Amino acid sequence: MYNAFFGLRESPFNLSPDPSFLYRSRVHEEALANLIYGVQTRKGFVVLTGEVGTGKTTLLECLRDYLEEQQCEFAFIFNSRITPSQFFEMVAHDLDLECDRKSKTDVLFALNALLVQKASEGRTTVLIVDEAHNLEWEVLEEILY
Repeated sequence: MYNAFFGLRESPFNLSPDPSFLYRSRVHEEALANLIYGVQTRKGFVVLTGEVGTGKTTLLECLRDYLEEQQCEFAFIFNSRITPSQFFEMVAHDLDLECDRKSKTDVLFALNALLVQKASEGRTTVLIVDEAHNLEWEVLEEILY
């Protein structure tokens, strides 16, 4: 209905954010630049905060697009209501680790091997967690340690 009324070629409202519909205000551009800078300089942790509906998830989609363009390995945790074992399964899946994805030990060995290999190539591997404030403490501890 609104597509015809506003003369839109495609629907701007979907369940998952589409970076092509992001209005790149000065603040959004600065936030994205800070995310990219954090990756490029291997800052460790970069936090993106803001009010509900301000485009944080869409900016993370823009970051994903950038990482794909740079052929940078990354895991994207899009559902933060997970257990530690689910966290390791999701990371192993996204990074396409060849291991028993239900075994924390196997995932950690495979992840370490990947990180060492990428570091020796001068490449960065990134973990993106959307809605990280919803993580259980046990999952957050796995990320931090």
